[in-house]
Amino acid sequence: MKKTALYFAKGSALVLSLAVLSGCEMFKKKEDAQAASKSTAADKAADAKVLCKINDKPVIKESDFISNLNQMLQANPYFRGAGIDALPMTIKRKFFDELVKQELIVAQETKNNVENDKEFIKALDEMLKLVKRSLMVQFFEKKIYEGIKVSDSDITKHFNENKERYTKDPGGVLVVGAKFNNDAQATEFLNAVKNNVTGFEKAAKATKHASFKDFGRVSKGANNQQRGMPMDSTPAPVKESAFAMHKLPGVEKVKVGHEIWVIKASDKQDASFFQLDEIKPQVEAMLKNNLFRDALDKRLKDLKGEFKISVDEEYFKDKSAPAEAAEDNDEPAAAA
Repeated sequence: MKKTALYFAKGSALVLSLAVLSGCEMFKKKEDAQAASKSTAADKAADAKVLCKINDKPVIKESDFISNLNQMLQANPYFRGAGIDALPMTIKRKFFDELVKQELIVAQETKNNVENDKEFIKALDEMLKLVKRSLMVQFFEKKIYEGIKVSDSDITKHFNENKERYTKDPGGVLVVGAKFNNDAQATEFLNAVKNNVTGFEKAAKATKHASFKDFGRVSKGANNQQRGMPMDSTPAPVKESAFAMHKLPGVEKVKVGHEIWVIKASDKQDASFFQLDEIKPQVEAMLKNNLFRDALDKRLKDLKGEFKISVDEEYFKDKSAPAEAAEDNDEPAAAA
């Protein structure tokens, strides 16, 4: 979760008396003015800083880069509300390199005078219509999203009810195994390694009757794919047997379907979980996104009641259905 963490602005509410409130509002106006001044100065600096030139002509300013990066973040629902400061510099550089590639193409097509091409002009007109529609949708969704507030009590309640979902390290046990062709060979190997558990790997690799596999650290119920890791391929019976062992390191024989395994489990580690203060922005963002989807669905449902919608249902009917029905009818057609 740390690698894919999203950082959202924290909101706070202060309950103040009327006497203090008026003074704070005056101070807040001064702070807002100072912040606006700093923001304007930062914007001017970003607009002046050139990050890329082509044939000595500035093509990407810092302001262009920031604008494009913000658009990319806001266009993706998973990153809605995220700031570019939360992105690693390596990601920013990869995005910048893609912008440079685009500018090279633009430079070449400008040189080829593509803007006067009739086909280009037609495509541009169609694209502008699509962009306009897209912006309208974005502005509509933005208003709904910004109107959603998640309280600290909601965040705390959700976290306390779902602590097991926020795993920092799933822990688990190290598991290796040897797969045998038949039960007798597996039993013979099991008896041989019981008194020499530390030599399990060497013995499993040396035997001609088995194939060795290192399952790695196996976690109870851990969904590794969500953690950015390969999906856990450990068979359920192997996992259950490994966690059922009371003494580690230990060895057991396990049947998995038609396969016979002898496994070794060792080095058990308990799972560790995030504290709320470590991931509060991420939890808030997730809850806000969930509320946003519900609010959007509700608003769209309301709009269907405000506007008259007429749909040509005939257009969407399966035209081939009657023909297929006729083909399936074995009775001869009536004579004219």
